[in-house]
Amino acid sequence: MKLIRIILLLVFLVLLLPVQSVVQAQTATPPSVEAVLNSMTPEERVGQLFLVTFNGTDTSEVSQVYDLITQNHVGGVVLLAQNDNFVSAPDTVAQTQALINSIQRVEWETSINPVIDVTTGLEMNSVYVPLFMGIAQEGNGYPTDQILSGLTALPSEMAIGATWNTEFAARVGEVRGRELSALGFNIYLGPSLDVLEVPSVSGGDLGTRVFGGDPFWVGEMGRAYVTGLHTGSENQLLVIAKHFPGVGGSDRLPEEEVSTVRKSLEQLKQIELFPFFSVTGNAPSPESAVDGLLVSHIRYQGFQGNIRATTRPISFDPQALNQILALPQFAAWYAEGGLVISDDLGTRAVSEFYAIGGGQFSARTAARDAFLAGNDMLYLGNIQSLDSPDSYSTTKRVIEFFVQKYREDPAFAQRVDASVKRILAAKVGVYKNIPPH
Repeated sequence: MKLIRIILLLVFLVLLLPVQSVVQAQTATPPSVEAVLNSMTPEERVGQLFLVTFNGTDTSEVSQVYDLITQNHVGGVVLLAQNDNFVSAPDTVAQTQALINSIQRVEWETSINPVIDVTTGLEMNSVYVPLFMGIAQEGNGYPTDQILSGLTALPSEMAIGATWNTEFAARVGEVRGRELSALGFNIYLGPSLDVLEVPSVSGGDLGTRVFGGDPFWVGEMGRAYVTGLHTGSENQLLVIAKHFPGVGGSDRLPEEEVSTVRKSLEQLKQIELFPFFSVTGNAPSPESAVDGLLVSHIRYQGFQGNIRATTRPISFDPQALNQILALPQFAAWYAEGGLVISDDLGTRAVSEFYAIGGGQFSARTAARDAFLAGNDMLYLGNIQSLDSPDSYSTTKRVIEFFVQKYREDPAFAQRVDASVKRILAAKVGVYKNIPPH
């Protein structure tokens, strides 16, 4: 026990350094994922399923993000410009690194200093599990970049694709990976591997956020870019390709409205899914394979060949999503630990879909549906139910609902544990060491 405490103290001292130094300094043999899981409470297990957001830069004990980490044990945090998580130049980069270090320190200090459970009033100790820190930095400045100063100005995916040069794509990815990892980010929501078949006249498509319109070359450029991200970050950045299984055939942005694409699974394999094959089962090396897929809220008419049948949004449709993941190109990749993460559940597209027919949007229902559809992690974003005053309250209610389900439903608990094992394995891959208590 004394030795373990000494090890924990040393790790904490390391955490006072920039996050990149932390990652490089952790050399101890990690405990098994099973050992970490077995030491976690239901609340800690459930919390790992969620990527959350918060407003501002405050991480003190009175802040919302502090509460979500210490009381709800969330698995990760995504930083957004719209939430004022970044300060203006010239302090953007330094403040971002300090903010990420501060957020990670909250998780660490919670594991060594008991906190009061606001529900029971009792002291509780937590297992130390480092947080995912995520960002979507797509290039080309505002509005597709979150950090607008202090980093190398990099081109959009469309500009990269226009070069038809995979070496250039790899170099851009390398710069992106190196800089984001140095700030402390360890999960990258991108790149987009959508195939833009026919650009929309109205501008309602992804525009410059794609590598192009040829499935083969989108796959080639995407694979090179992913390799660069991994190389530049020294494999300390998880790459989560989007917008799986492909929204390039849509004329609506995935954040704004659930779109219906009229294609069968066989057609999807030839176009939309082809680039994703390139970075999963067909990836020639670990560095060229993505670590996860961000599942979009898009539905397909004629998915099974019957043009009269339409899926639910894939992110909420267990039959359709599992059928896609069972394809040979994805099955082995998934079995080896590839993560499946829902796209932002806080978008207008999701709330309007659930409100069809006069219904009321329930964040708990949407999150449950997305999880049971097969997503390992749920990106809640700025989610808000109509019966909640804000996103923070909605997020807490969703997590508490999952905890209740975990305690009451053994099948649900088993499903949670399976996803948490996958999440913990991914974190061990990044951090190399999750010290046991």
